[in-house]
Amino acid sequence: MPRTSTALLLFLIAAPLAAADRPMVIAHRGGSASRPENTLPAFQHALRIGVSMLEFDMNLTSDGRIIIHHDSTVNAKICKAPEGSGVTARPIGLMTLLQLEQFDCGSFDRPNSPRYKAVPDTKMPTLDEFLSAVVESKVPLLGETKMPPEGAEYAPDPVSFVDLVIASLKKFGVEDRFILQSADYRTLDAMRQKNPKVGICLLNARRFKPRYLELAKKHHATHIMLRTDDATPEQLQALRAAGVKILSSTANTREDWKAYADLKMDGILTDDPEGLLEFLGQQPAK
Repeated sequence: MPRTSTALLLFLIAAPLAAADRPMVIAHRGGSASRPENTLPAFQHALRIGVSMLEFDMNLTSDGRIIIHHDSTVNAKICKAPEGSGVTARPIGLMTLLQLEQFDCGSFDRPNSPRYKAVPDTKMPTLDEFLSAVVESKVPLLGETKMPPEGAEYAPDPVSFVDLVIASLKKFGVEDRFILQSADYRTLDAMRQKNPKVGICLLNARRFKPRYLELAKKHHATHIMLRTDDATPEQLQALRAAGVKILSSTANTREDWKAYADLKMDGILTDDPEGLLEFLGQQPAK
């Protein structure tokens, strides 16, 4: 077999896809290579440049409020409380909303991300604040229920967590464009039972490889998140035939974007939505 030249390989990687073949551009944590992750500036910037979907993470505070942050414990590398405040990075389930609102999650730098801009004094938004900020956009919303390690004293009841999510979705009228994702399928099952309008996305499904179709049917999944090496083309086709949309794991390089595009993924999750839009031949809006 003849070797592919370097020039041809670069052309193939850079060649824009036809509009019909373009996957959705999903801003992971709002696009953390551009703005502080999981913050309103990140989500607003992602909408401004024209992403297809917003992805974010939800945690439950000790006083029953849903706050957007990736880890179940406050990430001290990106969120700092004022000196002398007495507030320290701890499990979110052991902290009140008032305590969490003291953290500045926008002042840190991201040296290896040339598009990144810090936004000092940016707070963790609540789910209500997030929905209020994006409700007019009409883009789908992919929210993850973050559950602490099994047995943790601060772990929320999955059903109660879902009830709070549903209350916010109804308040802003976004049930029909919300997709609940989680590796804790108890929350997914509770959502399906209580509000079938909401989409269901299976995370970490590779634990059950190769029984993806069986898993999707069991949990009434509308979406599943997979890596390039998680499933065969036949398994992917079986999922599509059953109406399940397939989303990528987080991908941040042109090579990875091409690999997922070649697999006909319905959406590509990325920290760099501007780069992915450019790769797909779509000029990000300014």
